[in-house]
Amino acid sequence: MADNAAARDAHRRAADAGRRAAEAAGVRGTSVTIRVREYSAAVGTSGASVSSTTDVALDPRPRVSRTREGRASYFGGSILGDSNGRMVAGEYDVGPISQDFAGGGYSPADLAPSGSAARRVTVVLGGEEFRGAAEEFEIVAMDATRPHQIRLQVGRVRQGA
Repeated sequence: MADNAAARDAHRRAADAGRRAAEAAGVRGTSVTIRVREYSAAVGTSGASVSSTTDVALDPRPRVSRTREGRASYFGGSILGDSNGRMVAGEYDVGPISQDFAGGGYSPADLAPSGSAARRVTVVLGGEEFRGAAEEFEIVAMDATRPHQIRLQVGRVRQGA
């Protein structure tokens, strides 16, 4: 079967309109931002400093839901702790996110720009559920196999630059 780009574009546009309607109805309260920090040297090396930060807020806002309590983490997260007193980093499902189409949506490369030793890419989730109004996460997994949507699995990481 041949790929019909026009039909795919029309379906992605319709799916995006549905996601916008959900946000307008107030059921998408968590903001999702892709943050790319460029450093003057390899991340974590002595003397490396942030040379630029680029934030892209996803529009429309995708659904964000906790998928599991998470794994033990030095960085902790929110107010979670396990029965042994260890901090746990929550993991979240982010999506559906509209696949790119003429006039909107996102490609996998938009959501997870290629990394380098001097670049750090995080996903910032903001809203009432998160301390300080926003927390940073790393992409643990991405599913872009469906024709109209992308889903991200994210886990909490070290906060800030």
